[in-house]
Amino acid sequence: MKDLLNRLQPVFRFAERMHRELCRNRQRQVAVISGLAVLAAAIYALSVSQLHRQRNAFGDYVLVHIASTNISAGQPISPQNTKTFTMPTQFVLPSTRSTLPPSLTATSDISGGDVISLQNSLAEGEGSSVPAGMRAVSVVPRVVMPALSPGTFVDIIANGQVIAARGIVLSSLENNVGVVVAVPELLAPAVASAASLGEATLAISN
Repeated sequence: MKDLLNRLQPVFRFAERMHRELCRNRQRQVAVISGLAVLAAAIYALSVSQLHRQRNAFGDYVLVHIASTNISAGQPISPQNTKTFTMPTQFVLPSTRSTLPPSLTATSDISGGDVISLQNSLAEGEGSSVPAGMRAVSVVPRVVMPALSPGTFVDIIANGQVIAARGIVLSSLENNVGVVVAVPELLAPAVASAASLGEATLAISN
């Protein structure tokens, strides 16, 4: 440490001499301060210019919504469990949601940091959007049920057995006589067969 201080002595002496000179000469003091101000303004202008060039290189930007915490399938998606993030348009997929509808439900588990999109969410009144690995099947149960909103999880039952668990309601049929449900693709034939025979019924899952 002592060695370092000895090496810095010439710098300290130079700084002290400059300080005395500036204190004795008011004009020099003003000139130095003005020069430093001009230098700071130039650096700021250069930084802003570089930022604009970077933004122009990526093109337009769009606001996307990202899960701020883990969201389980079936849970509502709202500003309380999401945050916004600005991304260059060229990096945003067409399925990304730029706005959050008032009634939005997760159709699959969403991890914190994932982008909210048409693939992992469904809003009330939206058209059917079948998640990957699933198939949409129309089910008209024998027993009258209350209207089910999109995003509701249901079990499809036939002959007293659950043939497809946690299907996702995509939309209601006309006059609410039934629903369109997304089920795993391997179970879709069994569900479709039971539905065509009128043997399929629905039970709300959680």
